[in-house]
Amino acid sequence: MKHFKIYTGILMVLLITHPQPVGGATEGKTYPENPYRPDNPEVFAVAFNPDPSVYPTLSLRLHSSIVAFIDISFPDVPESMVSACVYEATNPIMQFHLMEVVLLTENKMALRHRVSHLPHLNVITTMTAEPGAVEVTAGLELDPGWEGKDVEIPEQLVWPNICWSASKSPNFAPGGRSGGWAWSKDDYYDWIGRCFIFTQDGFTHLDRTRRVKTIEVPEDDERNSPPLHAWSQHYKGVWQPDQPTPQNVSPDHYTIPLLGAVSSDGGHLLALASDWTDYTAQAWGACFHHIPRWVPENEPLLERSFRMILYGMKNDPAALLKRAGADFPDAAERMKK
Repeated sequence: MKHFKIYTGILMVLLITHPQPVGGATEGKTYPENPYRPDNPEVFAVAFNPDPSVYPTLSLRLHSSIVAFIDISFPDVPESMVSACVYEATNPIMQFHLMEVVLLTENKMALRHRVSHLPHLNVITTMTAEPGAVEVTAGLELDPGWEGKDVEIPEQLVWPNICWSASKSPNFAPGGRSGGWAWSKDDYYDWIGRCFIFTQDGFTHLDRTRRVKTIEVPEDDERNSPPLHAWSQHYKGVWQPDQPTPQNVSPDHYTIPLLGAVSSDGGHLLALASDWTDYTAQAWGACFHHIPRWVPENEPLLERSFRMILYGMKNDPAALLKRAGADFPDAAERMKK
């Protein structure tokens, strides 16, 4: 079933936003309060959850008229709150403008975004909560209401960038201090030391990887200082050593696209997995990024999609690897080579 068919079985259409004119690079109007939810001004919608003690809860809030955050809380992971920015702007010329939010069946919500420079093209993103995980899938559709005569479908489209931040999680945020960016070097080193990937040496905390400086801050900036150098770092797979990548890429590579963090108390973990990433990022805002591709690449653009899964569970790297391998068998098979 193609992604543009997801509206079968809609329970409720929650929101139609009114974005800035197509092609603009403005952020749009912000929403300091929400008259539709006076009990909690920040929350605009909550996915139907039949059993919050079993399923993660998905809550949507608006950052602006074109950007939403999905806050995810796992019932079995104490003091966990992952905020997924859908979508973070990475290119001022091309953005993804939020148009509509739909509550589908239980534990599921969908977001429709318009591609700013291709107003006839929409991205449909579906988030589905399941025990211990939230799956994200995205696909493309021609806008059903498009009345223009000329329709351009490019061969390629830049990936929409989801930022997965743990900054609101008291048990995961740097230094155990949630809610902001005012973290010290010690706080960030605490965070980096709890983040991990799987390398050829197995489960590896990022403070045990080789890290390089970044051009995002001055050479002599504290955020570039030894021993860990850049507080933000990119990683790529062992199968792609010659693939072009951004700056500040560690020479240590992962064997499976799986990036996560252990809680401050050591009892739980959060991790993001996918089948393929051009690279992953442990980024500035106590956040994770997977840089996916629209696949399969040999199909027309409207037939492609991407998929990733956020896990929340007890601190059991072997169990995490087993579950991720079952969810992404191609990645697990690649890991064996």
